[in-house]
Amino acid sequence: MLYRSDGRGYSEPNRNNRAVIIIAIIVGLAILAGVTVLVIKGYRNKNRVPEESAEEISEISSEISSEPDITEGSETATSETEEESSDESSEEESEEESEEEESSEESEEESEGEVVTTDVDGDWRLILVNPWNKLPDGYEVPVIKLSNGLYVDERAYPDLQQFMDDCRAAGHSPYICSAYRTWDTQVYLYNNQVQQWIGYGYDEDEAKVKAATVVAIPGTSEHQLGLALDIVDTNERQLNSTQANNATQQWMMENCWKYGFILRFPEDKEDITGIIYEPWHYRYVGKEAAKEITEQGVCLEEYLGKEDH
Repeated sequence: MLYRSDGRGYSEPNRNNRAVIIIAIIVGLAILAGVTVLVIKGYRNKNRVPEESAEEISEISSEISSEPDITEGSETATSETEEESSDESSEEESEEESEEEESSEESEEESEGEVVTTDVDGDWRLILVNPWNKLPDGYEVPVIKLSNGLYVDERAYPDLQQFMDDCRAAGHSPYICSAYRTWDTQVYLYNNQVQQWIGYGYDEDEAKVKAATVVAIPGTSEHQLGLALDIVDTNERQLNSTQANNATQQWMMENCWKYGFILRFPEDKEDITGIIYEPWHYRYVGKEAAKEITEQGVCLEEYLGKEDH
């Protein structure tokens, strides 16, 4: 027993206090251990590659089934009624705006470097998405799942199926390595490209500029429309200019217009499209537009009269 200075022993409550202190220490250690576990989990999650992104860039089968493989049917969150209602409300709002406000908005859209949205007369096939024209706000893609796990806009599926069938019938082996991308997937791919340029010795600002010529900034990628596809030869899957030299790619570049597709980023249009030459990137625009674009030898920006930026 411990004694006080007056010689008397400590009372029972003081012994209880020691027990309380011990319990408090044990609880504190438990809380500290819990916090440590949460910090470790957070670090792991921060550095984990998104499952969707990993699936996007992994090697998968390129064959599209003759029947669409859909697990839960076509996916869309915007009904025709909602679209019509939205159009009507936007028209009413625009009529109520003053001429001064309309003039101000127009000048903002036309200002140099401004990112705007281009929707040609409501034609979903001709929506322009590039470094200067962003994905329309709230744009919903009615996607259909292919047998290889990728998704495309279901409205382009029939022509895509015929395109691939005829390419194979001609003795070639097309391989679809990328199609519709979610926002998160595009963010991952762009950030990954930025880090690669930083690794080459560029500072962050320079790296972002360089990365944007290879992987579009999120919100400015056609892949987010569900109308763009990266298609390569099964035996030559490197995404570089050598793709243009194989027979599969040459057949597709020569015949894609028949199925409503165009080679989106031609070799001599980089200053207009803002994207490097990509002899693997095809964009669905519909058969009529594809035929005219091919005959005129122009890119989509020129066809839509949006080459100035």
